[in-house]
Amino acid sequence: MTHTMTHTTEGGSRAGRRHLRPFGFAVLLLPLTLALAPVSVRAQEEECDEGHHHHIHFSHPIFTESVSPDDKVRLDWAGTFAEDEDEHEIEFEGEYTFADWFSIEVAAPYAFVSETGEETENAFGNLEVALKFANYAFEDRGVLLGYGVEFGLPTGDPDKGIGDDHIVEIEPFFNIGIKTGDLELVGWTRFGIPTNQDEGEEVETEFHYDAAALYHFNRRLQGLLELNGDVGLSGEEAGEGTVSLGPGVKFAPFFDNAFMVGIGASFPLDDSEVDAALRVSL
Repeated sequence: MTHTMTHTTEGGSRAGRRHLRPFGFAVLLLPLTLALAPVSVRAQEEECDEGHHHHIHFSHPIFTESVSPDDKVRLDWAGTFAEDEDEHEIEFEGEYTFADWFSIEVAAPYAFVSETGEETENAFGNLEVALKFANYAFEDRGVLLGYGVEFGLPTGDPDKGIGDDHIVEIEPFFNIGIKTGDLELVGWTRFGIPTNQDEGEEVETEFHYDAAALYHFNRRLQGLLELNGDVGLSGEEAGEGTVSLGPGVKFAPFFDNAFMVGIGASFPLDDSEVDAALRVSL
């Protein structure tokens, strides 16, 4: 998932017909993404049949999504702090791997928005559902390729400044993971395409990018450095973006247990209104 806060500002009128032009692009792109899967799947199944197949796996960063399909349950608390507004979010995330090359991930965020001198607003944000595919063609070289699509479903409450009540965001993504010794490098690119807009609403597409370096100090301790950014491709914020750098640490409190705790801070490298962000992940 994208691990971004759900606060949005809604523009345009809700009345009238829906604006569907971006949806046509997404409809064409989704079958192409899904069509790529069987090619790598057949090769991977052949390797499994030969009995010498051990898939490469990557640890989950804190702000950046994992490349590997995983079976996991994750609970996050995230906070962003600004001069005029603070936002806190609790997110429950679950992912299930149906095959080595495919998983479905679902995230349900609940946000609290507090403006200076105002009462705190709270509500569920947009539900996020991601279809993740992995390609193991280069895993012998320590490289994992991934792709898929994420859907942002309008389960938010725009009257409270949290999420949306009608826009469905379609976000195709491509990623790569490189593993060498105790070091893991992960890169993501994502394209946000809004659909089902009201007539008169401006089409605001976005490009997101994420990179993470994770180092295993030992079996129980990992250190991270993450770079996360976005830029507007169309609409009012075209050409404008944000970028932040975040150090973090993950540790396993218990031996021989899959439970891990992650703590990360993120600091803007531009003139963002956000002063800092913090995330705690279980």
